Amino acid sequence: MKAGRLVVLVLVVALGLALSGCSSKPPSTAPTGAPVAAPPTSAQPATLVMVMNMDDVVTLDPHHAYETTNLMIHASTYDTLVEFKPGNLTEVSPRLADRWETSDGGKTYTFHLHPGVKFSSGNPVTAEDVRFSWTRLKNLKDNPAFYADLIDKVEAVDETTVKVTLTEPSPVFLSVCAAPAMSIVDSKVVKEHGGTDAADADKTDKAKDWLDQHSAGSGPFIQVSWTPKAEIVLEANPTYWRGKPKLDRVIIKHVADPTTVLQMLQRGDADLTDSLDPDLVEQAKADPNLKVTVGQTLNQNYLAMTSNPELSKPLADKRVRQAIALSIDYDGLIKALLRGYGSRAPSIIPLGILGVDPSMTQGRDLAKAKALLKEAGYENGFTVDLSYGSNPTRETIAAKLKSDLAEVGITVNLKPMEQSVYLSEMRAQKLALCFGGWTPDYLDPTMWTDYFSYHDRGIATRMLYNNPEAEKYAKIIDTEFDTAKRAQAIKDLQKVLMDDMPFTMLYQNQQIVVMNKAVQGFAYHPVQFVNFADLSK
Repeated sequence: MKAGRLVVLVLVVALGLALSGCSSKPPSTAPTGAPVAAPPTSAQPATLVMVMNMDDVVTLDPHHAYETTNLMIHASTYDTLVEFKPGNLTEVSPRLADRWETSDGGKTYTFHLHPGVKFSSGNPVTAEDVRFSWTRLKNLKDNPAFYADLIDKVEAVDETTVKVTLTEPSPVFLSVCAAPAMSIVDSKVVKEHGGTDAADADKTDKAKDWLDQHSAGSGPFIQVSWTPKAEIVLEANPTYWRGKPKLDRVIIKHVADPTTVLQMLQRGDADLTDSLDPDLVEQAKADPNLKVTVGQTLNQNYLAMTSNPELSKPLADKRVRQAIALSIDYDGLIKALLRGYGSRAPSIIPLGILGVDPSMTQGRDLAKAKALLKEAGYENGFTVDLSYGSNPTRETIAAKLKSDLAEVGITVNLKPMEQSVYLSEMRAQKLALCFGGWTPDYLDPTMWTDYFSYHDRGIATRMLYNNPEAEKYAKIIDTEFDTAKRAQAIKDLQKVLMDDMPFTMLYQNQQIVVMNKAVQGFAYHPVQFVNFADLSK
């Protein structure tokens, strides 16, 4: 879990795990061979130019990468066994796997691959490629290797059947399978370029450099080049099993300056950007050649409050924590900081996740906050330190929180720190009141319920939060395969957290997407942003 990492986000949903099989569309008939790009035609190639800040890219090997931009690239150059489609983050859909079933109480998953699918090289996609891919991911032991932590063994039963044995029964695993890090690579091609799935792959695998510049997948596009901090070029896979993309080429250019991004869109030098600065939105809306859409991310910023009296006697009383949550002008914060491009969920589990009901969200209520403080014996207020990792955005948040709490008599001493110092202090359980960000690594509610509920994990540990009732519901969410029961447990957990109030969500980011009006088919995805196969121009 990447606390504070800005994503479109792994990246990222309780996810009705449709554990019964599903069927997908039959593949297009594709010629054999080893295509590297779409063949030339007399018509003008359909090229889409995207501009964005992509200085986070350090590798494009899907089993090494653990940043943000790579999620978008890998979603279009590789396939996973299953996927979450835009607009539906509560149901797992088939991708390479037509269907699947569980056995042994949820400890064993058996996937049945769509027959006839080929990699862009012309090699068939087989169960052995799945086994190799997930074993390589695990044995590389790099940042994304944790996605394979649940896996004990992967077996290729036959050409199109994969049997996965987990370390323990888990309803979460199917959601994890949709993560771009779980992409299926062409084992023959990767081995030809020095790749291995051996136990010592972290020392002996040599394929990363080649995979930085070329894809080895079965996705709708083929990566043909990457120039760090300059551009990434993708070309259509003419034999893609779901049909050749409408775009012939996608060029993603690195442009860090927000004003330059808008100017390129206005001049027609670019077709799409993933995130426009809120201060520039009105200019974009005024341009008749551009269209603006807003996507709801799963990224959030939260305020955390200890319940340990040794760190803060006032905060140890849940009435005080409730009063603080009711004192915050959330709407004003979203307007001032995000120009209104933000939202809030009832607790720390974001909007878009199974079991999250927006109508439960509480806003500001100063009268109730003051009454709670009086009831707790703090009618005249108290003083508390607010700690945070300093940057311009967080300074704005801190100043707003200080001002809001002053209205109910609470004096806040601001304690800005370097981010590394802040994280060290938080992990050492030294902070009474602090705020930070949270971004999911995969799309399952456990990305929130585990780390904000269990006393021995994540933010709950760092804030010394320990509530057996919260852990009871978190355990149900961890282990229950029935979607309805899981959703109810999430609702019940939210009620516990809203009553105990160890955390309150300050805001959930929204993403401002701008594109040329000629671009069609865009569907926002909170993890991978977009699949370029959906677009035309």
